[in-house]
Amino acid sequence: MRHRKRYKKLGRYTEHRISMLKNLLKNLIKSPRLEIFTTLARAKALQRFGSKVLTYAKKAAKIKNLINNAPEDQKEKLKTQLVNLSRKIYEYVGDRSLVKSAIDIGSMINSKNKEKGGYLSIYRVGFRRGDAAIKALIRIEA
Repeated sequence: MRHRKRYKKLGRYTEHRISMLKNLLKNLIKSPRLEIFTTLARAKALQRFGSKVLTYAKKAAKIKNLINNAPEDQKEKLKTQLVNLSRKIYEYVGDRSLVKSAIDIGSMINSKNKEKGGYLSIYRVGFRRGDAAIKALIRIEA
């Protein structure tokens, strides 16, 4: 029984599952329309995984905007916070250009004045031809 379990294992061992979710997240950030197609189970797992990264990106974008208007004595502290958030994002995406893209996505999320969470939306698309798995479109709502 799976009572009170926090996440789906997706039929993979831990390192493989985390690697797969990181790759899905990278593809989602890289895609020009900020959307990818995958199975429904993977999309649901990615929704939990990716919302953490987008929260970090949203906070980093807010701090980046504050740095421009802050007085000189507070700029160092804000830059330290920005570096810390960038490193947290880097843990998930593993590429500096993707960190910048994620922070840009965070600024788009900030501009929409979104509340906490709900950055990723899942839409059911149909069934996969080979094994009839439910296909889903996962999109960053920015």
